[in-house]
Amino acid sequence: MFRAMAHKLYLFCGYAAGAFLAAIAVATLWQIVARQMGQAVETTELSGFCLAASTFLALAYTFVNGGHVRVGVVPQLFSGRISRGFELWCCAVGILITGYAAYQMTLFTLETYRFGELSPGMMAIPLWIPQSAVAFGLAVMCIGIIEQAGLILSGRTADYETNIDSTAE
Repeated sequence: MFRAMAHKLYLFCGYAAGAFLAAIAVATLWQIVARQMGQAVETTELSGFCLAASTFLALAYTFVNGGHVRVGVVPQLFSGRISRGFELWCCAVGILITGYAAYQMTLFTLETYRFGELSPGMMAIPLWIPQSAVAFGLAVMCIGIIEQAGLILSGRTADYETNIDSTAE
């Protein structure tokens, strides 16, 4: 049940990341059309926020589906328990790093919200909004690594081992 819910969360984040990429395209098109009509429209800041949201929201979906670049040389040198132990060690390091980053980003986002900080550009967007997407993406990535480590611990193959995107081949 946890795996099914987690994979729905990864898929939701993947779609959200795609929507933020589409928003960048729309903002850029808006800027181009406005300039052709003699209007000065600045969407750089908004596009930057969408890029950050898209990047971090896509982390878990890409990881679980085997889209991240991984170096599999060391696990291939060994077999069985040693290889699995190395995979678990890598997952543990990943959990520590993403967990710490998610925690710190959440604290930073809450602080930004509490102080009411606004972006320095013309749009004056509350900074907690784009920071929330980054913090959420990091937290979901941590969940994804924990889930994959659980698969390895149970003796099954991690989902990221079966790359659904054959372009990496």
